[in-house]
Amino acid sequence: MGFVLDDFDRAIINLLQEDGRMPFLTIANELGLAEGTIRRRVARLLDEGLLRIVGVADPFKVGLNTVAVVGMKVDRARIEEIAEQLKSLSEVRYVALATGNYDLVIEVVVPSNDELLTFLIDTLRDIEGINNTGTSIVLKVAKQDLAYEV
Repeated sequence: MGFVLDDFDRAIINLLQEDGRMPFLTIANELGLAEGTIRRRVARLLDEGLLRIVGVADPFKVGLNTVAVVGMKVDRARIEEIAEQLKSLSEVRYVALATGNYDLVIEVVVPSNDELLTFLIDTLRDIEGINNTGTSIVLKVAKQDLAYEV
């Protein structure tokens, strides 16, 4: 049986999604629990892989000025293998198997349009089984929310 979240676990996750650096004491006071209880619960959530606390940089503010979403039609018998190869590429930030017009959807983040062109022409050419791609350049991110309601 999988890990079961209770209301306190959900509340802890929601608070950490607001501020990943929120002190355990602040969380404890907010929830009416002991700081040690929060520390143990967070450790358990991390150990179970239900929670990751990471810093997320804005690509445009750190010189990665070209963000693109690339849809791919691939040989379906090789979809898992292709996804694994894409996951290993430093330019690729997101890989998803999808339904609809594309079998795979990836997000590519690079410093310039020239580097995007190199990625699309040279890098993807080396991955056998990609049959067709459709690329959309992100002009402006209107919303990016990495928090999920739990």
